[in-house]
Order: sequence, then structure tokens, then C-alpha cells
Amino acid sequence: MQFDPLRRRAFIALIGALAAAYPFAARGQQSGRYVRALQAAKRDYEKMSKPSEAARSEYITRLVRMREKAARLKTDEWQAIDAEIKRHPAPSDSDGKTLSGLLVGEWASPRHEYLYRADGTWTMLPVEENVTHGCWRIEGNQYFDTAATDPPETSQYTIILITKKDFVFTDQTYVFYETRLK
Repeated sequence: MQFDPLRRRAFIALIGALAAAYPFAARGQQSGRYVRALQAAKRDYEKMSKPSEAARSEYITRLVRMREKAARLKTDEWQAIDAEIKRHPAPSDSDGKTLSGLLVGEWASPRHEYLYRADGTWTMLPVEENVTHGCWRIEGNQYFDTAATDPPETSQYTIILITKKDFVFTDQTYVFYETRLK
């Protein structure tokens, strides 16, 4: 069987275009997956008339795991998850001492690793002898971070969640995620 050279070229170009488009089509099929999962989680949470702090914490943890997967797959759906997470800060009357105790230790953000010390100082890892990069404190659900710059610069964040594994906080624009190392 003989193919016309022009038809053969067109056929090869079509196969090439399909092969090139396949990853985008596969991603498109997944599109909406996390938004649908977010909507289902949100419906479940909103069914509770007065959710307890434990229920809020469990809901946020569920959203954090969902967001990790969405970000790993490089979908834009993490933005909808972040928007929902920002709507549920830790209670303003949270016990700062308890939250501070949970924060002490080594944590990793997507960019850096940190050590939060019990004396209220923090440093980036690996630890350099006699080097502190700043101070931190928690009051209610507010996390204050003072960078050791000249002049010192203090940033204030609202805590969403601190557990043995996750530290999630926001500056009202972005949501920041850190994961415990040890």
C-alpha cells in the first residue's frame, strides 16, 4: 500500500500534534478535580451548626493535604483552596503560650528551613554558631516575626493552624505553609 507523500506528511503532523497535546488534555481532565474536592469538603464542614475547634483544625488539615497535591500537580486550583483556608483563622482568643510551644522546633517552607527556639528567636538552617535571623512571638492567633535587619522589621500574620506537623499562616494576601522537620 502506497501513501501520497502529502497525505503521509499530514498524517505524521497530526500524530505529532496529538502526542504533543496529550499531556495538556490529560491535565484538562484533572482540571476541576481539586475544586470539586474542595466544594465537597466545604459542604461537609458547613453542615455543622457550630463546629468545634477540633473540627475546624481537621477541616483545615484536610484542605492543606488537598492543596499539597494540587500544587504538586501544578494546577491553579490551589488558589481556590488558599482562599477557603484564609476564611478560617485560628480563634482570636487562642492560647498563645500553647501555640508557641507547638511552634518550637525545626520547620521547612518551600524555600527555606527554620529553627524556632523556645527563647523566641529563629534562625535559618543549618544553624550557624551565634547567628540569629530574628525574633518571633505569638499573641492569640497573631504571629509576629521580627527580622534581624537594620532597622528591625516586624511582620504580623494571622495563624490559621499550628499542629505537630503543619504551621499555616496568612498576611491576608498570601497563605504560607511550613512543615515540621522533626
